[in-house]
Amino acid sequence: MAQSCAAAWLVSEVQLLDGQAREVVVGAAGARPSPAHGAELLGGVFAGPRRAEVTALLVGAAYAGVGRAYVFADGHLFTPEPLLSAGWREVGAYRRLEGRPPYRAAPPPAGVILRALAETPVQARLEALRTFEDRIGHHAVTPEAAQDGAGGFDPQLSLVALDEAGRGVGVCRAAIDDEDGRPVGRLDAPGVALAWRHTGLRAALLAGVSAQLRARGAAHLSMDSWGDTPEELAHDLGWGLHVTGETPLLASP
Repeated sequence: MAQSCAAAWLVSEVQLLDGQAREVVVGAAGARPSPAHGAELLGGVFAGPRRAEVTALLVGAAYAGVGRAYVFADGHLFTPEPLLSAGWREVGAYRRLEGRPPYRAAPPPAGVILRALAETPVQARLEALRTFEDRIGHHAVTPEAAQDGAGGFDPQLSLVALDEAGRGVGVCRAAIDDEDGRPVGRLDAPGVALAWRHTGLRAALLAGVSAQLRARGAAHLSMDSWGDTPEELAHDLGWGLHVTGETPLLASP
């Protein structure tokens, strides 16, 4: 991750350790550019009595350096209280949803076909993966992300949506992991190009991957999402999934 950062900051203080005064890093952050949301701040602040002060110094320096930014305020690396006091606001969340693979039929809209990622040209894969780039919590897609096995996903299970011109307009990457001897589906929430978000394409991708998971014997799935809308969350909950973890995304003023 450090290699993807455009800038970085450290906050240190002098502490007495073993009878000697030493400079100790108490917080660090790197700014990873986000295509539509400024930069994601990676890193965090160590626990301690001055944690709120250090957090304010760190994010203040980052905001002065790169402008608009956001953080995953998990309460461990970045605590939300100093950020909220500085005018940062909640704009989304990372969520993990779990449940059985939904038993739903949802055909793709007219003019779109679903194809296994393994059978899709690299350019169309990149186009499909870039449908996430306007969502907060996502960073720029690199060519490496379009290769077979990237992220540990199965290119045969993962689906890409192609329009009539063969362009990638949606994607849902998936894999099956072995957990205590049982197959469990792992996937990212579907990504859909802006022009197709008013259609049922997202549902079609999720339904298609779920059917393949069931065919492989997976009776449970775990789905990660970043920056999904309230309507998309309501859709997934309506299909029987439930939230098992949530981290707020806080953005600078």
